[in-house]
Amino acid sequence: MIRLPHPVFILAFVAAVMSVIALSLVPSPDIPGPDNSDKVAHLLAYGTIAFCGGLGFQSGPARLKSAVFAILLGIFLEFAQGMWFERDGSAWDAVANTLGVGLGLGSAALILRVMSRFNSEDVV
Repeated sequence: MIRLPHPVFILAFVAAVMSVIALSLVPSPDIPGPDNSDKVAHLLAYGTIAFCGGLGFQSGPARLKSAVFAILLGIFLEFAQGMWFERDGSAWDAVANTLGVGLGLGSAALILRVMSRFNSEDVV
């Protein structure tokens, strides 16, 4: 059985953060879709960051700090897009980012709780 928190999730957390930063600051691709469909991408991207942080970091405070970091990163990147890059920053994107963080961290907490019932010594 895999032991959680696991260092692979720390690596995935860093990779997800770096990917989100890069994708947020390059010119926006013109992808057809329904209005506001990009909010799902924001939700999934920030959910991934928080999920990986939630399963990678050892303590509850460290998990919470990683989630707060993700929320602040999302707000900063939306601001940066609106101010410095040829993209539009959006408060609604920041809301989708924050909801994604909540869902990702909640999902990680659920997995840790379920796994702790199976083996209380391996899960913090």
